[in-house]
Amino acid sequence: MLEDTLLGLIIKNSEEMPDEVAIREKRYGVWSPMTWRQFRDKVQRFALGLRALGFETGDNLAIIGDNKPEWIIAEFGCMAAGGLPTGAYPDSMPEEMEYLISYSDARFLVVRDQEQVDKILVIWEGIRKKVEKVIVWDSRGMSHYYEEYPFLERFDKVLEIGAQEESGHKDYLLKVAQEIDPSQPAMMLTTSGTTAKPKLSVLSHQNLIEASRSYGEMVEMRRGDELLSAAPLPWIGEQLYNVIRFLTVGAHYNFPEETETLRKDLLELQPYYFGGTPIVWEFIVSTIQAAMDNADVVKRFFYNLAIQKALKCTEAELAGEEPGQWNRFLYRILDFLVLRPLKNKVGLGRVRMAVTGGGAISPEIFKYFKALGLDLRQVFGQSECSGIATTHKEDDVRPETVGVAIPGVEVKLSEEGEILVRGKNTHLGYYKNEAATKEGYTEDGFLRTGDAGYFGEDGHLYVFDRAKDIMTLADDTKFAPQDIETRLKFSAYVHEAMVCGDKRPYVSAIVSIDLENVGNWAKKRGISFTTFQDLSQRTEIYELVRNEIREICKRFPENIRIKRFAILLKELHPDDGELTRTRKVRRAFVNERYHDLIEDFYQPKDHHDLAIEIRYEDGRVSSFSGTIAIVEV
Repeated sequence: MLEDTLLGLIIKNSEEMPDEVAIREKRYGVWSPMTWRQFRDKVQRFALGLRALGFETGDNLAIIGDNKPEWIIAEFGCMAAGGLPTGAYPDSMPEEMEYLISYSDARFLVVRDQEQVDKILVIWEGIRKKVEKVIVWDSRGMSHYYEEYPFLERFDKVLEIGAQEESGHKDYLLKVAQEIDPSQPAMMLTTSGTTAKPKLSVLSHQNLIEASRSYGEMVEMRRGDELLSAAPLPWIGEQLYNVIRFLTVGAHYNFPEETETLRKDLLELQPYYFGGTPIVWEFIVSTIQAAMDNADVVKRFFYNLAIQKALKCTEAELAGEEPGQWNRFLYRILDFLVLRPLKNKVGLGRVRMAVTGGGAISPEIFKYFKALGLDLRQVFGQSECSGIATTHKEDDVRPETVGVAIPGVEVKLSEEGEILVRGKNTHLGYYKNEAATKEGYTEDGFLRTGDAGYFGEDGHLYVFDRAKDIMTLADDTKFAPQDIETRLKFSAYVHEAMVCGDKRPYVSAIVSIDLENVGNWAKKRGISFTTFQDLSQRTEIYELVRNEIREICKRFPENIRIKRFAILLKELHPDDGELTRTRKVRRAFVNERYHDLIEDFYQPKDHHDLAIEIRYEDGRVSSFSGTIAIVEV
């Protein structure tokens, strides 16, 4: 059946609604539409163009670039050509790209622009024996490149070649779709890579479609829903919740003009559905809080009153209690006058359902968006289970949990407390890594997620942290560092944090401030500064962060509250290997990189002389040094 494969869904939608909009892309300030028929034709032509250029059944293709229609045309065109696509994050360093290209055995590459081509040229000697063609979809400023480097090809030229081939391959895409076995591989997606280099999780058509359909039984999906491509396409979250959903229900998939214009495009589009990692939601909260911090007294008063009443009603409803008629009455008025306009101003005014996944989110942030009136739900999943195993039901949402198993999926705990998953959503295995694939499953076929958790009396799944990351203080008290970190990031002034304390007498933290919000806070109070480094070490900023930590940690038992902290002279950054490309802390790497600083937390010292190397996306390396204060909370 056509609806059992991803290519079949493209054919099905192009037959049922050929002239309806499938994709829109913001170009030069205008939303340019592409119909389902046009999308199908481009996928078919790209596939035929690849075949004409020498791409063969069983070959692999890697895509590197920002979210654009060309990304998914290349992805599905590769499938139609008999290949297996994968993707790299657009801000990847050259050596990260070389690792992925070599590991995935990619014979063809599809990249966005000159920036990505320049990175390819840096690593070309290391990949030239494997890679035959590099296809570029945005050739601005690159006319001389094509003469100098014969392995480069224009994306439009591949489509032209494919159009010429169509006369001899009528209904090529339909025939391919009819022959595909739904259980065969559809794509490879990178794992998070928090503890080691990322692996490639191989997912079938059945894995992805079953996951999307099961999720759809718990969350309403409608034909024509407006979706915005906000998260990186190499991430399973964007693939499942936008790309696969776009195909299964016939939604409208919208692409922003640039990553930098996402906020503006979100505001303009006002999608019906919006999803993102916790860092996306943290960013929106920080943006709102910073704007309110700089607002006039009247606006700030009504905002604080509105959010206070909204939170009171939300917390009561989540606890199954009655908030009181007066609170409910005030909330309705303030929601109409303050909160609804606020939602419109951040682009969430039409959102019917929102999702957060890819990591733990602070319950405070979760409640905040529920108070704004968003139907926000958490999901638990990873690449290996097609991005989802559990989520909240509409009438049973609890901020501290990740909900219950989706239909057709079993979730249980091992004797050690590791979360195990079994269902048609679990992957085929890791590419070229049979040992890891075997190790990743139990004898009875459950996927080992590597996360620790427990089931509450309410039947909901509670996730602590990665099982390997659970820490134990010197007094044998166990705690989940991620729980503390996610709550710290609710603060508009804390951009990132990493908690330490394993086998130590108390908990400490490395903090990275939010430059924009802290900078605005400082300017408003007449505190002058020149650089991030200068701002981060101001005594006033330390006092600001100390108060934030003190307030946030009140909810924790005394012995796991943060006792000492230091503010870094720079942001924790993926280019330096400190975060993954999905902005998760690479704990082992950060522990090693800042080992001496962490040691000084547990010595009678009030400062640390830091000297490290920092890296830039273009590969440049420079030294970085300065003195960091270490203070008591």
